Amino acid sequence: QANGGAIADILTGKVNPSGKLAETFPAKMEDTPPYPNFPSKEKTVMYGEGVFVGYRYYDSKKVKPLFPFGFGLSYTTFAYTRITANTTAASDTATIEIEVNVKNTGKVSGKEIVQLYVRDERCDIVRPEKELKHFAKVFLQPGEEKSVYFKLTQRDFSYYNAAVHGWQTTKGKYVILVGGSSDNLPLRKEIEITPSGIIYPKLDRFSMLKEFAKNPANKAVYDELMTVALSTRTELTATMNETEQERKARMARFTITFNNMPVFKLIARTK
Repeated sequence: QANGGAIADILTGKVNPSGKLAETFPAKMEDTPPYPNFPSKEKTVMYGEGVFVGYRYYDSKKVKPLFPFGFGLSYTTFAYTRITANTTAASDTATIEIEVNVKNTGKVSGKEIVQLYVRDERCDIVRPEKELKHFAKVFLQPGEEKSVYFKLTQRDFSYYNAAVHGWQTTKGKYVILVGGSSDNLPLRKEIEITPSGIIYPKLDRFSMLKEFAKNPANKAVYDELMTVALSTRTELTATMNETEQERKARMARFTITFNNMPVFKLIARTK
């Protein structure tokens, strides 16, 4: 019942709006994640988006929306000036402390919602380009600058591994991105994360070859299978005019093919 008064205060500048979008506004319906599958002309509808919902989809498809996730208008402007971390390399069981500075660069006081995203830079699984992990609202007078703090834990770097029914972290570089919306993230910090207590899925004849390489206990089996696979393919025989660079590129292409092949098919191909 107070909507009218609230809108009047915003329009006249008595109050500075500080809300941010909790969804992505597409430029057209065809840009939305479920468009190819919904509505269905059949009795069932396929859920084809998977984990790529909202900004995760637009990021992966490089589609520019009308308004991105986290977007919001204000009568003032904000600048993100600094980001620091208490470490640049740590175990996933450690707590990563992130500090960022935000400054009101306009002439009106206002609140900014600081958003922190995490990107797995060297991920070898299907995963969004970045994921929102934390956000915080800070009130700033004109010209005022404040520090905003975040604490990242193991869960902020993990993904749910359905094969082992649990949350897991992959080893590698993670990028911390901070800013005012999902497509405006001027601050970044790289952190090397080492996972602890990795649980490996059980392997069988339907497992892909690359799954053997991930488990140290099966690395020797992987090396043997790959050696046999590469040595028995006539397509891998060097041609007369082939350069060393061309040979390496060709071998790399076949390695990718074999890595993503179930073991039982690989064995059948080498017979």
